[in-house]
Amino acid sequence: VSPDGDGVAVVRNEAGHGALCVANLATGQVEQLGRGVHGHLSWVGDSLVAIRSGARTPTQLVRYASPTWERKTLAFTQPDVWDRSTLPEPEILEAAASDGATLHARRFVAGEGRMLAWVHGGPTDQWQVDWRPRIQYWLTRGWDVLVVDPRGTTGHGRAYQQALHGQWGRLDVDDTADLIRHAHESGWADPTTTVIIGGSSGGLTVLGVLADHSDLVAGGVASYPVSDLKALTQVTHRFEAHYTDTLVAPNDGSAESEAAFERLSPIHRAERITSPLLIFHGTEDPVVPIGQSDALVDTVEAVGGQVEYIVYDGEGHGFRRPEHVDDEYERTEAFLAQVVAQDR
Repeated sequence: VSPDGDGVAVVRNEAGHGALCVANLATGQVEQLGRGVHGHLSWVGDSLVAIRSGARTPTQLVRYASPTWERKTLAFTQPDVWDRSTLPEPEILEAAASDGATLHARRFVAGEGRMLAWVHGGPTDQWQVDWRPRIQYWLTRGWDVLVVDPRGTTGHGRAYQQALHGQWGRLDVDDTADLIRHAHESGWADPTTTVIIGGSSGGLTVLGVLADHSDLVAGGVASYPVSDLKALTQVTHRFEAHYTDTLVAPNDGSAESEAAFERLSPIHRAERITSPLLIFHGTEDPVVPIGQSDALVDTVEAVGGQVEYIVYDGEGHGFRRPEHVDDEYERTEAFLAQVVAQDR
């Protein structure tokens, strides 16, 4: 709220893009100050300060001063050395799901016929159009990046997010498959040049697509993936305790509950995973314990599946050590070169 109490600053999510606006409480008029993902707003005097980023802008501290609301950059969190002309904004797209619902995604275009279908974690989260050098890295190597928003994703309304209730591990998998199918029908890539990638809950979706829609992709990359939803209820941290009560079923030991956890968990369909798979996991992961990936790899290998399993000692839910991050990129690039022809 403004110091005089007449206005309120709000941030909008517009299909993944962000916008900062000021609403006049007396008239209801809304004025957009700027595009980009804004957060940590602070309004002092005539200045509205925020942390801002975008697809082409590293995270920065900015100030908007009334009455003109001209934006001034106060500081960058890292050296601003990027050539803006080489950093594309994503294309916003919609596609029809198999059941007729409208699905959402954003496509970063390299245009060379190869595509990474990237699934965010959460699953009730979203990769907004903010500063993500990881996407730029793969774009410079000739990969389109399709950032998918299957149902359960935030940013597209309450009904869209809550549609995942009781369907985590099923609806997100099928929606992602429909978005990949749309990309193929649009001519951006084909099943031999598409790899699905994701971490945590996104890794669960990767495993589900490999198990249920293997005809759509050449392989998959999963980092610290959820594979056993029942096991997740026993060990997950307090912040996400009871998360599965709505997304899967109440963990009450009933026959219906047990059947839901089994039906939705990729570990119980892992014998279907025969496409090449690369898995990363840290030994100290408190969110998705490494035992989940150990069991998954054992099952896939037992039926002759192709799986490369990389374990990082001392890492948690996400990798922090520079040597591990470098290794992750190098191994991923080698895996992609192995499963997708690079001379297209």
